[in-house]
Amino acid sequence: MKTKHSSRRNGFISFGCLGYLLILGLIIGGAQGTYTALKNRNRVEITVSDYLAQKPDAEWVMFKNATLNLLDAAHMERFGKIDEVFVPVQDGETEEGAPVHILMSTKDKEIIAAMADLKAAGNSEEKVLAAAMRNASKLFMKRDVSGLIQFGIESNSKTREKLEKLDMHLAKDFVILEEGAQPALGQSA
Repeated sequence: MKTKHSSRRNGFISFGCLGYLLILGLIIGGAQGTYTALKNRNRVEITVSDYLAQKPDAEWVMFKNATLNLLDAAHMERFGKIDEVFVPVQDGETEEGAPVHILMSTKDKEIIAAMADLKAAGNSEEKVLAAAMRNASKLFMKRDVSGLIQFGIESNSKTREKLEKLDMHLAKDFVILEEGAQPALGQSA
């Protein structure tokens, strides 16, 4: 009886080209995470007005005393439930209809619950007013918000494209702040 010997090494799984692409992706992702962590050792604390006047060369930021405009927010759904909310971050003096330069991506349960309540109101003026009254304290929240500004491979171009198609008055150079994210060596945010 003849047996055929495989030319593959025993005990090792060969992924071919896919394996090399996977390794390259892990290296690039880890490299960007490491770059972000080394570049952003300290969080930059700044007001929205100061940020818009002179954008700092930093990705890890805290916007002091920012106004979160829930009325102009957008959301993403997964399996029919709101999963993530994109809230315009403004200073307290932003005029209505002004371009939005900063969107905060959040998975905060209170903000998601308020968005779900507003969404459930539908188009009925009476129901929308009732939902707005229930969530009055969340419609224009003033608070400090911090996180990482998405860039490079961290920035999801499909999400950006979908947001740009909405009537949110987004500035051409708008940024997305991933709430609560912090730089970490060797990993992407």
